[in-house]
Amino acid sequence: MKIKNLASLALEEVMSCFLLAFEGYFVKLPEELHYWKGRFAATRVNWELSFGMFDDERLVGFVIHGIDFHQGQLTAYNTGTGVLAGYRGLAVVDKLYAHAIPVLKAEGIEKCLLEVICENERAIKVYKRIGFQTTRKLSSFTGSLPEIPSEKRLQKCHFSEVMGSGLYNEGLYAWENSASTVKLMEERVQTWCLGDRASPEAYLVIDISGNILQLFSKSENYLELLTAAGRVVKEVKLKNLNAARKELIDTLQKCHFSNPVNQFEMEMNISSR
Repeated sequence: MKIKNLASLALEEVMSCFLLAFEGYFVKLPEELHYWKGRFAATRVNWELSFGMFDDERLVGFVIHGIDFHQGQLTAYNTGTGVLAGYRGLAVVDKLYAHAIPVLKAEGIEKCLLEVICENERAIKVYKRIGFQTTRKLSSFTGSLPEIPSEKRLQKCHFSEVMGSGLYNEGLYAWENSASTVKLMEERVQTWCLGDRASPEAYLVIDISGNILQLFSKSENYLELLTAAGRVVKEVKLKNLNAARKELIDTLQKCHFSNPVNQFEMEMNISSR
């Protein structure tokens, strides 16, 4: 078996292996190719720095990396790792990272980042063995926005206005909810502000599928923000919400949102390796 980057491989071939590797996973993954094209673009995937294990010419394992700055460090974000069932137990992921780390370091990348479902004990064990450490817990929620009258109305604004207002805090958001993601998805998202557009008191960013990528309130009055948002959209999802955001999570639970999945965010510093 050999390892090489995925730059020359057709996306259809990558996704054939990807979906087979995730059969029977904790959550069902979309199968539509256009979804993955959009997701890989939004996560800033660099196929030159994404790697596959090949048995002859067949892709049997992979790690797909998005590359960007994360909290001030150039980072390789693992947007998908998988191994075909017949090749598990052969330390394929260990070997992929052993190959990848020197290449990533040569490109100036300082750390690796990933998310793993909390119940996926086998994967967590592998990542810890490689050198990853848990940094925080991320929770996902889905539900209906409150059906109660609201005196406050959201007004549409541009995300650049949020950035200029000082409301955006990078540390609150996971990789796929960051400002870089929002900017790349500009045609598929809307930004809404509460209060004066010149100095908003709260905001949220939501995509055309009802996924809330970002939301923040200076006063932490999230019921007010979510109630106002109910005039715009009804059914929503919040993915990879920082579990330390107690006021927001308490509000979601009071609004009877379900919490279908939780993940650990894990990091590995490679600059000193």
